Amino acid sequence: MDIGVWMSKQVLAHKLEARHEKNPEQAWNLSRWPTRFKEQEQNRLFVAVEGKWRGYFILSDEALYNPNDPTAFTILFDTRTWKPIPPSPVKRFRGFTYKTPSPAGE
Repeated sequence: MDIGVWMSKQVLAHKLEARHEKNPEQAWNLSRWPTRFKEQEQNRLFVAVEGKWRGYFILSDEALYNPNDPTAFTILFDTRTWKPIPPSPVKRFRGFTYKTPSPAGE
């Protein structure tokens, strides 16, 4: 499954800085669960910044869910998995989208 999210360039920079920390894992909160998430497959989080797709992270097989808040889900990713892609235009969106570019080289 591939999903895409919109981040500011500052947030993406913060996520990428975590590659050099002792714990390179970062999180992204969603208001609904991506139903296309597939176990035993590689799931990717594509990132759009300033109107262009910039790259993606490989999502962890684990996610966080608070049963007391059914509108909050947290997906996890290792920032060392960042793969930049050639920038391609994307219209602004909220939440997440399944309409993502193809990973480079695939």
